[in-house]
Amino acid sequence: MNRKPITPWMLTLALGLGTITACSNADEVPAAEGEDGKPAELTFFMNTNLTAKTVKGFEEVEAYKEIQKRTGTKITFQQPGDGSQFNIMLASGTYPDIVYAPSSYPGGFAKLVEDGVAIKLNDLIEQHAPNYKKILNEHPEIRKQVALDDGTIAKFPQIDIDLHRIAYSGQMVREDWLNKVGLKPPKTIDEWYTVLKAFKEKDPNGNGQNDEIPLGDRGDGLGSIGSFATGWGLLADKFHLSPATGKVTFGPLEPGYKDYLTTMNKWFKEGLIDSEFAATDRKAFDAKFVKNTVGAYGGVISGINSYKDQMKGSIPDFKLIGLPPAVGPAGKSYSSHVQMVQNVPLDGAFVSSQAKDPAAAVKLLDYMIGPEGSDLQNWGIEGKSYKVENGKKVYTDEVFKNPEGFEPTEAVKKYALPTSGMVKVMDFHAWAAFELRYPEAAEANETWFQADRSLLIPPLSFSGEESQKLGSIMSEVNTYVKEMWIKFIMGSEPLANYDQFTATLKKMGIEEAIRIQQAAYDRYQKR
Repeated sequence: MNRKPITPWMLTLALGLGTITACSNADEVPAAEGEDGKPAELTFFMNTNLTAKTVKGFEEVEAYKEIQKRTGTKITFQQPGDGSQFNIMLASGTYPDIVYAPSSYPGGFAKLVEDGVAIKLNDLIEQHAPNYKKILNEHPEIRKQVALDDGTIAKFPQIDIDLHRIAYSGQMVREDWLNKVGLKPPKTIDEWYTVLKAFKEKDPNGNGQNDEIPLGDRGDGLGSIGSFATGWGLLADKFHLSPATGKVTFGPLEPGYKDYLTTMNKWFKEGLIDSEFAATDRKAFDAKFVKNTVGAYGGVISGINSYKDQMKGSIPDFKLIGLPPAVGPAGKSYSSHVQMVQNVPLDGAFVSSQAKDPAAAVKLLDYMIGPEGSDLQNWGIEGKSYKVENGKKVYTDEVFKNPEGFEPTEAVKKYALPTSGMVKVMDFHAWAAFELRYPEAAEANETWFQADRSLLIPPLSFSGEESQKLGSIMSEVNTYVKEMWIKFIMGSEPLANYDQFTATLKKMGIEEAIRIQQAAYDRYQKR
């Protein structure tokens, strides 16, 4: 048995689960048996803690209790805590039976297999995973995303059959402010400039003070400001496909990047962008927004709901709406939402090389990703967390009018995890019950879904050597790009030095990183 110690990157993987069997009819599911003829018991570590007010961990979620009953298995759940216990386990070379991997693991599943930590599942899936086989056969693009370059399948992922659910982020603007300044929702970069100028100059919050922040942002990413780069056919800090050539490129090296920075610098100098954006964290941003000073920002769809909940009492006409990505010189409304794929690029569960009963592990995972297992994880227990009305599932008052006073997003965790990742097919309607509560949220979801996704690179696999080289280059490049991006926009670095910026990126090895990405993309296309 291969017992290679692995890196601290694995310390973030954690949680536990454990036992199995699968069948399409719940009434006919036999008890899973291990190699000794007894019901199987497996450990299953997750990559994150389950944080909830209603349950302490996965073992208390009714869906997972029911999965144990229906599969005749005993599941042992563990959560990672601060990661130290799991890190010690990894350092000892002892792995759990199943691990839900973190998206940050260098080299992804290809490296996990290469290192002898995860096993190839193709034969086991063929023999023991009818639900997963059906999904992969009916959706070739999902198979292409899940498989490694050599055809190896090493994970059971979270899957979205309907990509609408993944269209959960984009630009948003205060429609009530638009009405007050007499303008329509902007579609182009030029129209955005007109709107932001009006927000700055026409007192849309009506307090008689010049305190409006036309475009808000946070300093923990390239969020609102960064997403405008798609107007020039590029991503502000990521690899993407060139609209002109279809080849992999890196946004900051593209000719339009300087023009994009020039525009953002103009907006900043004119007070259209929050002067404190680089130092603003989420808490500070929320404080600014609820003071009725922010007119637009880029973020996730839950903001449409949460801000309306907070502000509709004091501002009856408050309305935050989602807008399509701004059209600029590139001529299209390009999405910058890099997760617009049907499975999260690395997230998913693998069976470790030390699994006591790999077949039993695959049976469990197949039940979880199948119709019944997915239904339990998305909706919970019929008659308790949901009921069926006119042929459709709806959550009960136990969830949305919880007698103990828990918010719906907390109350549901006692029964199911409709908005959290796990081995399952995500149900759009279960997710939408929480994330699309207001009509404007549903409209934003559809708007963002319609954006052109041709800039986006699908999930790629890298060899151990490629991953190590790419990680070495990009750790330096990413830090430098973020630093210079802020300086160029705020004007502390003159745009006259842009050529020096790109020259430095080349010295850091960005062209080699692009070659590695291109080679991986070429392999993906041949899968």
